[in-house]
Amino acid sequence: MTARPRTTALGLALLAALAASCSATTGEKNTDQTPTADPAAAAADRARTYMQAVVADEWSTACNLMADTRRAACHGRHPTPEPPDPSGPAIGPVLLDRPPTRVPATSDHPAGWGVITTHTVTWPGKPARASYTALRMTEAGGTWWVEQREDVADSDLTYSGDPAASALGRVAG
Repeated sequence: MTARPRTTALGLALLAALAASCSATTGEKNTDQTPTADPAAAAADRARTYMQAVVADEWSTACNLMADTRRAACHGRHPTPEPPDPSGPAIGPVLLDRPPTRVPATSDHPAGWGVITTHTVTWPGKPARASYTALRMTEAGGTWWVEQREDVADSDLTYSGDPAASALGRVAG
């Protein structure tokens, strides 16, 4: 008779251990510590990195951040690094002007995130001037790429509810 209670106790202990391991596995799935990247934030960060390279005349870096369809043309326009021009303007840091917005596809570009960056340009003896650039960011292979770059007009900032979409949606004339 002692064998039966021992077997029952052993069975209960085994069930308790199994239940504990199952709940730990389920709990681990529910409390995954891997953060899900916010696509808008990832696109904006990549856009800012691209514009930092552009204003620093680091074209090899900037071109490599462009979408495949645009990369070769960029490298063709900027084949070798140019020495910095000491008489050129002072360039301020590249900042994100506002949160990214979704931009629709056009006949020339796919849909993506519209990001507006800004930086100041100060020519010697002149007041600083803010420069705004809209970038269309598209995702491929888990990475965000610059698909389109346009200057943002004062009218985009003043009269448009979405300056990024306005600047990126203009038809080249």
